[in-house]
Amino acid sequence: SSRRRDGDLMDAGSKALAHAEITNVLSLYYQALDQGDLETLESRVIAEDATWILVQLCADERLVDESTGRSEILTWFRRMFGAGVSMTEGTVRHYLNTHVIEVDGEHARSTSHLQAIETRGMTNVASGFVRAEHIRTAEGWRIQRYEVEETITRADMDALKATFHAPN
Repeated sequence: SSRRRDGDLMDAGSKALAHAEITNVLSLYYQALDQGDLETLESRVIAEDATWILVQLCADERLVDESTGRSEILTWFRRMFGAGVSMTEGTVRHYLNTHVIEVDGEHARSTSHLQAIETRGMTNVASGFVRAEHIRTAEGWRIQRYEVEETITRADMDALKATFHAPN
């Protein structure tokens, strides 16, 4: 039959709402990041037990940074903001789009394309692909696992290497 049962409509409505809320959390993440708003990242975006994996590519180089737990992730961002990468100057805008979101109850997965533009010269400073896992909490959807693989500029790669991968 082409008619849906009431339960199917509620399920479709719940999934549609989850899609909207997850899209909002992903957008909120990059807007907060672009403004250096760590409090929003802590209170409205990152799950307490989250894992962040950042893969940066430039020419033949590949750097991977992984942080686990909200506190450690925020500490990583604080270091990155002081690293001299282009986004720490407050002139980069991240655009995350073409979301594909799969909801399964209290959990979801998303994939998205990423582009970062330096606003003074309107130049592309990063582009890549994002895979995320989300969890519904009492406060709403949060990102539980975030993996971004992005191609970045030589200047940003050098700044990140100096900050996170310098020999001890």
